[in-house]
Amino acid sequence: MYFRDTIVAGKTIMRFLKATARVKTEKQERAPRKYPTSEAVQKNNFRYAARMLTAKLNHNFKPGDYHITLTYKEIVSVEEAKKNLRRFLDNMRNYCRKNNIEFKWVAVTEYKHTRIHHHIVMSKVDLEAVKKYWPHGHVHPGLLDDTGNYYRLAEYLLKETEKTFREDGSPQKRRYTSSRNVKMPEVRREKVSGREVDQYIKVPAGYYIDEDTKRKYKHAILGVESMEYILVS
Repeated sequence: MYFRDTIVAGKTIMRFLKATARVKTEKQERAPRKYPTSEAVQKNNFRYAARMLTAKLNHNFKPGDYHITLTYKEIVSVEEAKKNLRRFLDNMRNYCRKNNIEFKWVAVTEYKHTRIHHHIVMSKVDLEAVKKYWPHGHVHPGLLDDTGNYYRLAEYLLKETEKTFREDGSPQKRRYTSSRNVKMPEVRREKVSGREVDQYIKVPAGYYIDEDTKRKYKHAILGVESMEYILVS
């Protein structure tokens, strides 16, 4: 027996299947349980975090919204960078309130390897306002694409902090931050057979499978057969 979690997020349906126990064939002895390595645990945690961030991006943002990178002309300290980002987001929130725009954002800051810079996924606003409220360096804007499926962006953002947020003394204790109005869509769980894990996937009318998101693997912690994929409208 398998569990299937379904998340309807924007233009996508995200599905994740996991066996309720380790699957073994008839007359096959159950192998001794192998405890996961720290590397396997970290990989599993990253996959889960990417899944949840993908759901939030797909649910809260749409084609034409922004992925903006904010950089600095000069080297700044960690504390300066935090204050600058906080001030920028406060100014953008006030600007949007005055212009009747619902302002949502998800932010990631990279503190190592290159100069400090910020990645922000945010609601579409006047780009001149963004430049006005970021006098510290360059604004590199990009538009979210028409697919409505932003799992690649989610993985990219998390990779920015994957190696640094766990370190002792790291200025960033979370993978990302977001505005309070960025909501997580509902997760619906049901019991299903294992046919989908065997590649038999029923695709609803009007959707297609993003083949790059279809992954079949053994759960790093539980050691059970698992599969995930995203359907796109």
